[in-house]
Amino acid sequence: DKGEVFVANDKESADTSILVYNSQFPPTDRIMEPKRRIAGPKADLGMVCGVAISTQHGELYSVQGESGAINAFALDATGNVDPLRQLDGVTPRSTAGIYLDVKNDELVITTEHVNRLSVFPRNFSKDEEAKRFVQGNKTMLADPHGVFVDAELNEIYVTNHGNWRETQVGEGERRGPDSLTRTALGYTEPGRVLPLGPSTGKFLPPSINVYSRTAEGNAPPLRIISGPKTKLNLPDGINRDPVTGELIIANTGDDSVLFFAKDATGDVAPTRILRGPNTKIKGPVGVVVDEKHNELWVVSWDNHIAGVFPRDAQGNVAPKRVIRTAADSAPNASMGRIGAVAYDAKRKEILAPN
Repeated sequence: DKGEVFVANDKESADTSILVYNSQFPPTDRIMEPKRRIAGPKADLGMVCGVAISTQHGELYSVQGESGAINAFALDATGNVDPLRQLDGVTPRSTAGIYLDVKNDELVITTEHVNRLSVFPRNFSKDEEAKRFVQGNKTMLADPHGVFVDAELNEIYVTNHGNWRETQVGEGERRGPDSLTRTALGYTEPGRVLPLGPSTGKFLPPSINVYSRTAEGNAPPLRIISGPKTKLNLPDGINRDPVTGELIIANTGDDSVLFFAKDATGDVAPTRILRGPNTKIKGPVGVVVDEKHNELWVVSWDNHIAGVFPRDAQGNVAPKRVIRTAADSAPNASMGRIGAVAYDAKRKEILAPN
C-alpha cells in the first residue's frame, strides 16, 4: 500500500537484516541504500531466509534459517528493535520459506532437513505449536524451500531441491519430553532420539509438489511437477502471476525464472523462461509480482541484485531497473561450497564438507 519492497538479507558478513526500499525509483547502476533496515541484536534475525507482510494488520514476519524461529515486527519497524513477538523453541530448525495465507490468517513455513511443511496462526503466541503439519515418506517432500498458498483453490505449492532421507512424522519437533530428534543434529533437546543409521539418503529429481491446503500428517501430494522437460534445478522462491495464473519459479541452479501453466502437472515444459546474461539473474531465490505496476521482481542471491521486469518478460531481456547492494566486482555469495578438504590416509579417502 505504501509502495515498498521488503528484502531479506541473510549474508552474515554484512549483518543479517531486512531491507526496505521504495518500489518505484529512477534506474541507476549505483549501490542503493535502503530507506530503512531492521538489524541488530535486539531484532534477533539470525540467518533470515524469508519474509511475509500483512498490510491489514501492519505486521512483517520473518523466519530464521538456523533456528526456525518466526519473528513478527511492526511493518514500519526500523533499526535495532525487538520483535513484537517471537515463536521459538517449538519450530523445527533449518527453516527455508514462509508465506502468509491472508484469507485463512495462517503462516506456512517449510523446513529443509526434516522435510516438513508447518502451519501456524498468523497471530501466534510464544511457544505455540503448529496447527497442523505435513511430514512423512508419503509426502514426497525432499529438501523443501519455497512455499505458496492459493487460498481460492485451497492448494499449497512447495519447491523441492530433491535431497531426501526417510523422516518420521513429528521429527524435528521441539516440545520438551515429546521432542523427536536425531543425535546427528548435535542439540541438547530432551525427548526421544532417533538412531543415525543406516543412511536412507538419496537424490530425487527437483520438483514442485502440490498439496491440499488442509493436508495433515503423512499426506501424499495431489500432483507433482517434475522431470527433464521442466528444467527445474534447485527451485526456490515460488509465486503466481495474478493475471495469467502461471506459477513463477526462482530456478536457483540454472540462473533462470520458470513459468508454468496454472494446471501444470508431471514432466511438462515451462510456458516461458526468463534467462540470460542481459537479465542479470544469478542464483535467484525470490519472485513476486507487483500487480499495481504490472511488474515482476526477481531477487538474485549470488550477485546481490533485485531486478524489476515487465510482468510478461521472457527470454534474455534486461531488467527495467535494479536495486544493487554490491558492486559488480563483489564476490558472488556462496552457500554449500566446499570450504575445506582432508585426506584419510588409512582409508585412502578424501573428505569434503558440503
